[in-house]
Amino acid sequence: MSNETASRRAAMPTVANPILERRTVENSNRNLLKHLKPGLSVLDVGCGSGAITRGLAERVGTAGRVLGIDPGEKLIAEAQQHTAGLPQLAFQQADLFHFETEERFDLVTCARVLQWLNRPEEALVRMKNLVKPGGILAVLDYNHEKIEWTPEPPKAMQRFYGAFLKWRQDAGFDNAIADHLRDLFERNGLENITVEPQVERSRKAEAGFAVASRIWAEVAEIRGPQLVKDGYLSEEDRRQAIEEYDQWIAATGESMQLYLLAVEGRRSQQEEEKM
Repeated sequence: MSNETASRRAAMPTVANPILERRTVENSNRNLLKHLKPGLSVLDVGCGSGAITRGLAERVGTAGRVLGIDPGEKLIAEAQQHTAGLPQLAFQQADLFHFETEERFDLVTCARVLQWLNRPEEALVRMKNLVKPGGILAVLDYNHEKIEWTPEPPKAMQRFYGAFLKWRQDAGFDNAIADHLRDLFERNGLENITVEPQVERSRKAEAGFAVASRIWAEVAEIRGPQLVKDGYLSEEDRRQAIEEYDQWIAATGESMQLYLLAVEGRRSQQEEEKM
């Protein structure tokens, strides 16, 4: 499908998104913690409403610099409302494919974003070229094909999830992007590449299971209307998936695991810029 279709499907609906605001560096981007130190310059690509970005700014301190970019006008407006007391933090509405700056960063981070791009390798090259020579590119993303539920969720949710993956695939999005990141890094000359599992597992016996496992009911609430509009399932099926999945969480659900990998690489000190 066209880039226009991909952009439309990737765009975050304008309804409130509780998923984004629950995320912090510690619970959703912990692979970055080892890098963050006072004075560091950081670019957060696809920063959303800025919840994680604020944590980055707190850790690099006033001697550092953190810029968050996102194509979503509403998301950037939300992010800009929470910069008080953080002079080192700025947000800018920008699409990575058209973002231009002379600035280069010690660390460029991109979490859960390449899954929504139909040109992930082009995006990775652009991000690499925004890293200072010797700096780090850090990408965190999913393989949606490796989700694990115990026991299996209701058939209605399985139908929704299958439709969700097909809807994404038909737009050119890579449902297994996490497992393809190392190859992308190697092919584009990044060095000292590391791959670190970052699975997110929630268990019924642990606090927060109901909130964490409900992510797919929230996806059905937030993204589901897009699938209905595009003809991938009926409104009745969407509502049934939410209702039966909530029942699964309350009654029989034991665990859910999302498969993520954090892949990091260093830009060569000798490489010439090729923007």
